[in-house]
Amino acid sequence: MSNVESLPRRILQSIIGFVRGWIESVRVKKRDYLVAAVELILAGLTGFLVAGIVLLVMGYDPIWIYSVLFRYGYSSPGYLGARSAALMMTGLAFSIPILAGVFNIGGESQLYLGALTGLVIAYYTGNIWLGLIAGFIGGAAWGLLIAALRVYRGINEVITAIMLNWTAYYLIIYIILKYLPNPTQSHLSIQIPENMMLSYSSTFWLAVLGAVIAYILLYYTDLGYKMRIAGLSPRTAVYAGFNPRKAILFSMLLGGGLAGYGGALHIIGVASAFDTTMSTVFGLGFAGIGVGLLGRNHPIGIIFASVFYAGLIIGGQFVELYTGAPPYLSDTIIGIIVIALAIPYAYRMMINYITLLRGGGK
Repeated sequence: MSNVESLPRRILQSIIGFVRGWIESVRVKKRDYLVAAVELILAGLTGFLVAGIVLLVMGYDPIWIYSVLFRYGYSSPGYLGARSAALMMTGLAFSIPILAGVFNIGGESQLYLGALTGLVIAYYTGNIWLGLIAGFIGGAAWGLLIAALRVYRGINEVITAIMLNWTAYYLIIYIILKYLPNPTQSHLSIQIPENMMLSYSSTFWLAVLGAVIAYILLYYTDLGYKMRIAGLSPRTAVYAGFNPRKAILFSMLLGGGLAGYGGALHIIGVASAFDTTMSTVFGLGFAGIGVGLLGRNHPIGIIFASVFYAGLIIGGQFVELYTGAPPYLSDTIIGIIVIALAIPYAYRMMINYITLLRGGGK
């Protein structure tokens, strides 16, 4: 009985210990956080300045364009949060493997598979929670395939991911047209009923939950520590008794699973169905690379980066609507801003990687 009574106390002590540890890590790294904040501000200002110059050259008023971009991009918190959910997960799908030394650009197809399995399971079982679980499993299996080909066959994960991205794209279009057509709307797949859809706020907070779990797993578990060590120096991981191959497999399993979970969230919480051109999901995985870099490959940073990126996407659509600008203009603006924000961190990653190679860490 005493063990039962002490369980809440132990849980409370664990929570307090976790909070204290987090506060201490913030205190120790406050200089790094300050430098990162200044870096982001300067990079952002540079990005907006360069984009403004491009707008002027093309004959558009930057002040007007930016006012539309931000006024409408961030005016609906609920929809903004829901649109950021898939980006949050694909950002993690890129960042978790890269911390383990794997360059995962397969978040696009992992999201596709998660969205498809989530749609099918939710639609035929009438249970959206099973759909979300199925989405995670679908994306995890696709990510594990890429990892297994690298670990056991020596095939570069970038090449594999590029091929599988397009394989999944055309395969799902075929499945939609052949086996999952909407009986009343020929350009859509079967559709999640409106009364089963997640609310926008639930979609966002379920994504945040996934990011928090990823954060705890990466920074407060033995597995996460070993994955990060393997990414920094596989030789050190071997000396510590951990096989770097396991880091690759686990990181891609987790990253792919989160991308698939994001795909299921997007279908069940935002899109409700595929269309025959895949426009409802296309590009969300590729955008996750930018989100991951904006968030400094940190799960908590990725939460904020995904919201910021989603606002730019939404606002860009209104820029086209209210200014008559062609679609490529808003894409150009977003691209310049995101690249400017991501370059400093990407540069440091590249320098650290080159230094590690020269030092024999690989």
